[in-house]
Amino acid sequence: MKVLYLRASTGLDGAYPDFVKAIEGRFPFAVYDPDKPMAEQFEGVEVVVDPGGAVGTRALIDAGLAANVKLWQVTTNGTDHVDVAYFLEQGMPLANSPGRLSAVPLAEHALMWILCFAKNFKQNQAAGWKRELVEELAGQKLGLIGFGASARELARRAWPLGLRIMAIDAVSFPQAELDEFHVEFLGQPEQLDHVLSQVDYLSLHVHLNATTRHMIDRRALGLMKPNAVLINVARGELVDEAALVEALQQRRIKGAGLDVFEEEPLPQDHPLLQLDNVFLTPHSSGYTPDTPRRRMEAAVENVERIASGQPPGDLVTELVR
Repeated sequence: MKVLYLRASTGLDGAYPDFVKAIEGRFPFAVYDPDKPMAEQFEGVEVVVDPGGAVGTRALIDAGLAANVKLWQVTTNGTDHVDVAYFLEQGMPLANSPGRLSAVPLAEHALMWILCFAKNFKQNQAAGWKRELVEELAGQKLGLIGFGASARELARRAWPLGLRIMAIDAVSFPQAELDEFHVEFLGQPEQLDHVLSQVDYLSLHVHLNATTRHMIDRRALGLMKPNAVLINVARGELVDEAALVEALQQRRIKGAGLDVFEEEPLPQDHPLLQLDNVFLTPHSSGYTPDTPRRRMEAAVENVERIASGQPPGDLVTELVR
């Protein structure tokens, strides 16, 4: 049972030590060298670990197919940067890192934005000693677009603060699950407009795909309340950034807390950087010491499953068929 860990031409990624710690002594592995012949490095390989999902090219996938690789494991949850269609076309099983592994830090980050806006953090910093009114969260409504792992962790933390939870998801959930997370309303995607018009805080927790790209556009922003705040710790392209900038400049919504952007890194002359009603972080919401560790442990668990003849978990190619 041999595992091949992909290395980009720029060098090993920062999570490689976590991979070594997770796999060492359990399975033999090699690090792919982009300066050496490709085909011979895939000989005998059964699982390929693609850190971040950004290293794998069609040429590398083809080499894996020729070597009868049983699983291509990417170590991120989002797969918008992975050539999923090619994996499907070629019949190569593709697994990702489940969202539950980074759900807690994402939820904490979103909650930080909520508190920053509720407590008027920028305006109430001590310089000048000018007090601005703050808000109490009790009774305000939080809308969760997508009700997966990170949304649930946010609901788990928001409800004790008095926030009322509304959610949108394409999947229906048993009432017992909704009661566990105190969800007052769960709607289908066609009911998004209702949630947009009701909530004080709107937090995005969906994958980026053709359906969700720019789901928050000029029309959607126009449905939101003037005191509403948009929070995005998922993917930048879920939001039409030009429309958001316009809404923020014209104060048609209260503000936005953003960790992800349509273009990353965010250009230094981007208008979002000039606004006083936004909080911005550099896609750091899941950037904790434990997130890569959990992701690499999950990748090695899938290696274990392959080695023992079990089907791998978290198969992207099964979900999108």
